[in-house]
Amino acid sequence: MDTVTLQRPQDRHRPRGLTSAEMDLYREFAEHGPLRRSRLSAREHPDTFLRALDGLLANGLVRPIGADCFAAANPTEVSEELLKRWQERVQGAQLDLLRMRGQLAELAIVHAARRGVLQGPPLERVESPAEVQRILDQQAAECRRELLSARPGGPRPAADLLRARDRNRDLTARGVRVRTLYQHSARFDPPTMRYEAELAELGAEARTVPGDLVRCLVFDRSLLVLPLDDAEGGALLVRSPELVAFVAETIELLWVTGEHITRPREKALVQDVADQVKRSILRHLVQGEDDRATARALGISVRTCQRHVSAIMRQLGATSRFQLGYLAQRHGLLASEGPEAASTNPTAST
Repeated sequence: MDTVTLQRPQDRHRPRGLTSAEMDLYREFAEHGPLRRSRLSAREHPDTFLRALDGLLANGLVRPIGADCFAAANPTEVSEELLKRWQERVQGAQLDLLRMRGQLAELAIVHAARRGVLQGPPLERVESPAEVQRILDQQAAECRRELLSARPGGPRPAADLLRARDRNRDLTARGVRVRTLYQHSARFDPPTMRYEAELAELGAEARTVPGDLVRCLVFDRSLLVLPLDDAEGGALLVRSPELVAFVAETIELLWVTGEHITRPREKALVQDVADQVKRSILRHLVQGEDDRATARALGISVRTCQRHVSAIMRQLGATSRFQLGYLAQRHGLLASEGPEAASTNPTAST
């Protein structure tokens, strides 16, 4: 788990669909066996066939078996890599959509404020933890369609799990869709995993993501609950439609890219989780954050963070953290990552 493959974005092929010429040429390869490039060059309109051959080679659907000879590959053996490229392209488009939604939400607030319609988003500051808990219980009782939550950090406190279990059981029993986002570090906490496995049987859903999360709750896409930084246990209640919609859309986009938390911890999955965590650590280091801040953001211990940093430095051949940041920027290792800062940070139990 101490190795991670960091690819340069320019090394990846841009995904595209197959052309009709490529489809026809593949059928010819599959039906008639290996073909030579020289035979294709001798045909009428050779450029069409050679371009189709290059396209099939780029997608791994045809493989060389000699200096001038090529044969069809099994599509099922290359489909995972091809579909992965498409998935990355779709995720990139979703992140672009998120940026646009955020910009439009900001402009809508500016426009309304200039017209004197909106003096500021409707906010309610609640500093009493007991009052916050009462409001959360009331909102859960009134929730009819959906509860979204994002929970940064790793293990959930035992008292938190007990309180949330009864609430979420009631919500799922009433047909409310309950979805929770965690950071990947939650996968390695047995009580949290047992809790989510139990709720999954009732219909609740949970996924994990590698990057930062902002703690929040969204009830029926009409109320956003955020923790107060200057009052422990306190919360900020946000009812501005634009802001609530923006946070809900952010969670939706992160949800699409997340891993099901109940997915078995196969070796490949654990390695993939470790790789994603290391990428997030590298991004934080490039931004100048120290180990403590990085560990807190990713929900891991400082020692684990430092161990990952050492592994990345060894792999890239960096002798200092300054050089590590330089190499990461020079090779564009983080250029294709989405804006994890757009991730979301719920309060208390859910």
